[in-house]
Amino acid sequence: MLGAAFSTFAISTTAQNFNIIPKPQEVKEGNGMFEIKSGLAISSDDAFCAEYLAEKIKNAAGVDVVTGGAGSATASNNCISIKVDKSAEIPQEGYKLLVTPERVEILASTGTGAFYGVQTLMQLMPSAIYGGATGFENWKIPAVEINDYPRFSYRGLMLDVSRTFFGLETLYKFADWLAYHKVNKFHLHIVDDNGWRIEIKKYPVLTQKGAWRGPGEVLPPTFGSGNKRYGGFYTQKEMKEFIKYCKERHIEVIPEIDLPGHSKAIAACMPEILCQKDKDFESVQGEIGNVFCVGREENYKILDNIIKEIASIFESDYIHIGGDEVAMENWLHCNRCKELMEREGMTSADQIQNYFVKRMSQIVEKYGKKMAGWDEIIDGGELDKNTRVYAWKSMKRAHASVSKGYPTIIQVGEYNYVDMKQSPLERGHNWAGIVPIEKTYSLDPCAGNSQYQFTESQAALVIGSQVGLWTELLNRPARFVEYQIFPRLAASAEVGWTNQNLREWNDFHKRLTESHYDRMYNMGIAFRIPWPEVIYEDNTLKVKKPFKSAVIRYTTDGSEPTVNSATYNGDIVTDKPQEFRFATFYNQFKSITVCASNVERYKYLTPDVEIESSLEAMSQRWSIDNIKDYDSKTYFRSNRKAQAGDYVTYKFKEAVKCSMIIVETGIPNIDFYGVTDGILEYSYNGVDFIKGAEFADNVATLHPDKPIKAVRISVTAPNDAHTLCLQDIKVVE
Repeated sequence: MLGAAFSTFAISTTAQNFNIIPKPQEVKEGNGMFEIKSGLAISSDDAFCAEYLAEKIKNAAGVDVVTGGAGSATASNNCISIKVDKSAEIPQEGYKLLVTPERVEILASTGTGAFYGVQTLMQLMPSAIYGGATGFENWKIPAVEINDYPRFSYRGLMLDVSRTFFGLETLYKFADWLAYHKVNKFHLHIVDDNGWRIEIKKYPVLTQKGAWRGPGEVLPPTFGSGNKRYGGFYTQKEMKEFIKYCKERHIEVIPEIDLPGHSKAIAACMPEILCQKDKDFESVQGEIGNVFCVGREENYKILDNIIKEIASIFESDYIHIGGDEVAMENWLHCNRCKELMEREGMTSADQIQNYFVKRMSQIVEKYGKKMAGWDEIIDGGELDKNTRVYAWKSMKRAHASVSKGYPTIIQVGEYNYVDMKQSPLERGHNWAGIVPIEKTYSLDPCAGNSQYQFTESQAALVIGSQVGLWTELLNRPARFVEYQIFPRLAASAEVGWTNQNLREWNDFHKRLTESHYDRMYNMGIAFRIPWPEVIYEDNTLKVKKPFKSAVIRYTTDGSEPTVNSATYNGDIVTDKPQEFRFATFYNQFKSITVCASNVERYKYLTPDVEIESSLEAMSQRWSIDNIKDYDSKTYFRSNRKAQAGDYVTYKFKEAVKCSMIIVETGIPNIDFYGVTDGILEYSYNGVDFIKGAEFADNVATLHPDKPIKAVRISVTAPNDAHTLCLQDIKVVE
């Protein structure tokens, strides 16, 4: 029946009406609805698919469902048939879905395709299918024919669990969320400078010590972990169980052990792996002692033992060995590495890197795996053509990779790094620019860019793309990992699945906001919600909703809007626009809070100020003078970690009458390398200081009751970073 139905297939001009994400390749609307009711039978060649779907329907719709093998429901009109036919002319991950008023049929050539057919079928149901019973849904599925398959075989998410550790509960949730979006690769960055997250039985010290940071640990506190013990790891048994769970959902878990740089977690436990040198060289993150000595032969035995266990845990064909951001100067000052260079006829540091990468390739292949790494691994010499390259620096580097004949994954910062800010107002990095969802969606992985166009043969080597989340800034707020990834992952999923000629931003945005927000809400995802645009004109606050069904709430006293705040229903006439705050709400989730974009929240003063400090600048670029110029683009950066007893005093030339003083520390607009533990003191005469507020999340605020002469930051414990960054203080009239 299904084959006959699809023989008359026609592409629908109204495919977007179904609001499916990622968008199917071909859709034909039918007439009528299939009703889900008690006694529903689900038959399938794939037992997991049948039980998976049955459980979702029973929990959400509250109806009785009977499951059985293929053919068990073929005579019934109240049935869903899921058939896997290896001889069917359907792409490996593709499927055909037919919904009529009498029955539902899914046909695929693989279990993976059948599973993705089920995912599309679930998107045709009420969103409660993802979250359990609510009792108000109309459990009817619109009649439709869909012929669908992915554009790319690789559609992924990279999650860094080293810098911020995420427990198994979070990983399992993400596995479900990836499956719902037809994302089939979960790249786990499990080892970096800041924590070793996987049990290695040969070297238990790696998790006994290397999985933890804080006072008295081998790894110092950093990235907002504070002055306490922080960390965690996954046992081999736990990871194998998680991999099995992912495999059932057709997700490949790809491990990354970042080498030969980004290796402080292992070096802190086994310092013998480091180079013999009389000088330390910092990585771009400011780490020292984090580079394997390439000339020390014993290191390859250690790495062989580690890779042997990694290969036994992970079923993926690939092991990612990193290879990025290595402080190669270490090698050029190491006697063992210099001897290696002379012996091998090397003349440059990137040749040493290539030597190491080739050695790692041999080890990885020894255990039946293939090697992958970041785009730096293509420098310094040739590699096996099975090596998979993850291009992250730029499309230029992606072009270099495919030009050399390597299968390539696109995870380029300016499109795919979801640790980047989504707007200038939000937390996140910005070195790759602002990366809103529109930018992520705009990527065509095979196109290159205006300067580096891919030829047809080069484009054929692009096997997919993924978004990646590095987690330096993920310590807060709660569930920020979900906020940063979603809905940008939905955009990336469509980039990887849907043919380029079918993708268009306005169409995607409509499907996202009309239906997929509700699906994500029912999935339990704390996704990012865009805020309203607010302007003040003619004594009136005017608000533009970010999407059609948005609910805007506001306050009139400068406080944060809540679910109980007033709902915006029209223009607001006021002569105090600076007191109003607005936010978009989606049930209990809310956007960031904003005020009118053309109204200053506060009026800031810029009094003459002098600085006294126990800290010295890292360089002239980060001079102490930067924090008295009232330029938000400049800041001070110390040449060392701040310690208890360190201070920075802002002395005003004249006493300043003000309502509030805000002291924000860390890199401006990034919230990084600030005061972990400290007190903001103040003085009315410039000599005698009074204890004020304690720093929380790098910020402290004062409310002086008379003109103030000086403000002092007093550090009470080491900050959790290798440097301290400070900004101009904000003096509010």
